[in-house]
Amino acid sequence: MSNIDKLVSQVLLVAKTIGLTEIKPVILSNGGNLIVHLAPYPIVARLANVILQEEADLAYKRLCRELQATRHLQIKDVPVLLPTGLVDAGPYSVDGAWMTLWNYVPPTQLERPSPSEAVELVSRLTAAMVDFDGELPVLGVWERTSQSAKRLMKSSDQRIQALLDLFHTVDKQMRLETNLLFPCHGDAHARNLIPSSEGWIWTDFEDVSLMPAYWDLASFVGNLALFKGFEEPTFKYILSNKDIVVDPEVFGFAISARILMSTLGNLDYAIEGHGDLNFATQQLDLAGNFLSQIDQVMEHFIRDMKNRT
Repeated sequence: MSNIDKLVSQVLLVAKTIGLTEIKPVILSNGGNLIVHLAPYPIVARLANVILQEEADLAYKRLCRELQATRHLQIKDVPVLLPTGLVDAGPYSVDGAWMTLWNYVPPTQLERPSPSEAVELVSRLTAAMVDFDGELPVLGVWERTSQSAKRLMKSSDQRIQALLDLFHTVDKQMRLETNLLFPCHGDAHARNLIPSSEGWIWTDFEDVSLMPAYWDLASFVGNLALFKGFEEPTFKYILSNKDIVVDPEVFGFAISARILMSTLGNLDYAIEGHGDLNFATQQLDLAGNFLSQIDQVMEHFIRDMKNRT
């Protein structure tokens, strides 16, 4: 029996204890989380099957925050994937890991959001998170990248070392004004929007944290611009509408920090054997040049804003 089969068996045992029987499990994804549809119930089990040992004690609190954040956003009429209401959503202990239970969303085909639709989705999310009153970790999602940066210091790759030098500079600035942080999704990239019969809905709030302004917007557009360039439609749309980014310097900082976080985190994760090394290497190939240009791009944006006023 494979490790995945063993995990699924453990999931089914826990499900049976809460009255879910005769399940025919369907594995939907097996990345950082093992995601299993507990058919025929409209319930998905999500199990964090790759957790660093030093994070194990924090996993329970992280999942509780996720459940709390999604329920807060439901009240605010933000489209989110919700915990199941058929049974207690958890978290449940499963063979040393933690599992939560969510509504099952059948496969749905939707056109990708247009730039204006995407920005509206992020803006609604950001506005609704502002008054979230749950306890959140300060720079929580960033702290995980700090651990990745420490592990990558042993790398002989000069590109990685150059990014680490920039990371330490950004890290110092990030910690200067922690009183100016806001509740954020933490990882609001496009892959954390899933299509449903009711439209696009947000998912995966495990990294909900107190972060700098524009963090969720930077999370959404960062990798899009990294891979497609500064003419990427959503990034270009943001910079063509001065009402979206009121403080371009802060937005530029958020973009730079988010690209560093994604690139270093994915590299660390992949080198440890858990992630997509090809994708992480592509990010590494692009990140240095992108980050060297972002300040110039934002300076041009600031000049353009002044000319329009």
